[in-house]
Amino acid sequence: MGVIMPAIFDLLYREYCRARLAEMRKQLLIAAERTEAIAADHRPATQGDDERTDAHCKTDHGQPN
Repeated sequence: MGVIMPAIFDLLYREYCRARLAEMRKQLLIAAERTEAIAADHRPATQGDDERTDAHCKTDHGQPN
């Protein structure tokens, strides 16, 4: 029994570490995907954006969006 207990603890610890690393990798991938999505959606507004919005409102018979 002297050899079995340390072997069991070693196995459990390695399994715990493997699962924990997998979870950390998953979180990093999720964070990276969110950052990329935010970066892709974000672009600074320009004066041309206002002009396009004004033109759209005029052709939409003055109805609000």
